[in-house]
Amino acid sequence: MHSSDLRRCGSAYFEFYAAARSLHDNVDSQTSMKPLIDRAYQEMTRLPPSESLCWRRLYTDACLIYAVSEVSDLVQDDEAATDAINVLDRAIIIAGAPGRLDSIHQLIKDIQENHLTLKPLKAFSGEKQPLTQMYHPSAFSLGVPCIHPPPNIFGKEWSQKPFVLQRHGYVQGWKALTSWASIDYLRSIAGPGRLVPIEVGKDYRTEEWTQRLMSWDYFLQSLDFHEHPAQPQNEVLYLAQHNLFMQFPALEGDIGIPEYVYACPDPPSCYPAYKPPGNADGLIVNAWLGPRGTISPAHTDPFFNCYAQVVGRKTVWLAPPDVSDSMYPFDISTSDTVDKSRNPAANVTEPSMSNTSRVDVFPDSAEAEQASRDIFPDFWKEVPQKAMCMTLAPGDVLFFPPGWWHAMRSEETSFSVSMWF
Repeated sequence: MHSSDLRRCGSAYFEFYAAARSLHDNVDSQTSMKPLIDRAYQEMTRLPPSESLCWRRLYTDACLIYAVSEVSDLVQDDEAATDAINVLDRAIIIAGAPGRLDSIHQLIKDIQENHLTLKPLKAFSGEKQPLTQMYHPSAFSLGVPCIHPPPNIFGKEWSQKPFVLQRHGYVQGWKALTSWASIDYLRSIAGPGRLVPIEVGKDYRTEEWTQRLMSWDYFLQSLDFHEHPAQPQNEVLYLAQHNLFMQFPALEGDIGIPEYVYACPDPPSCYPAYKPPGNADGLIVNAWLGPRGTISPAHTDPFFNCYAQVVGRKTVWLAPPDVSDSMYPFDISTSDTVDKSRNPAANVTEPSMSNTSRVDVFPDSAEAEQASRDIFPDFWKEVPQKAMCMTLAPGDVLFFPPGWWHAMRSEETSFSVSMWF
């Protein structure tokens, strides 16, 4: 039970073990575990990641015992079984399930097989809304270079600037290119009762934007798939920057990691502070799944990025670090915790919104573009001649270095994989 780590939680450690013993005595453990789950969550959000491990482990173990207690005497109760799976998904999403990931996956599988069935989705019987033409600013005329450098020269010659590998062999063999376009497949690999973290709102810079844990099935029904048109939604729902592979490990077998990720490129001259991700692999792999029109505003990241387009088309916009003075970034907040909660593009290097531009590089109309030109004149004067723009198709891989400004817009239901290294 990670006792050496859990002891650092102080009195909560003893409360946890007293509550855990009640499970063996056939006493309801859910009531006693709920306050521990809530307390561990509060401590996790208060402390920096380097100091929160004991609380993440306490949160995970308390979720496990809560779920086991909830299903231990179940005969057939879909609501209780789904609630148990939801609690286990929270342990993965919120705490990372340190030391317990395999156990959680197995318990979720057991609950699904013994207590739940995957029910057919309700078909959408309404009239499909016609698509409106999306506006494309004419100011960004430079394309992203399309090349095929072998990995052994990548670090020296091409690691300093963006390029695209079109329909490249690294991705063409991925099962994901066909499987991830199917809502039935995506439901089957997850099974019933799953939760995922979803961004709600068109743009994380707006006051209306929020994040919510949501049913995987409900989210998938909001998207347009060939065999299942989207259900009408009043909100824009976007699964963004999430390690979906940690939740649904079957997805890992559908992709591969390009050799470029292991090329160990030198820090770019324009970003000398570069350091690879601090995890054991030196690699962060995230999924991005959303509807047509989903936008990630222009921002910077501190890592190299291999960005693979898997399903649908997505337009990418890039600009070099030397245009930063004309990008109108948000001010560095004196309270980073507020900004970090609103900014999914936040990172350890720049935890506030200061890595995000206030300029809409994808204005939705000519009128909106003109208004932007009036408000942000330096951007429209200095940046367009250096900016690159290109629409990625399934099988394309975009590479770009740390510090580059970039924005994304989905031209249709889009599934992408980012690999930070």
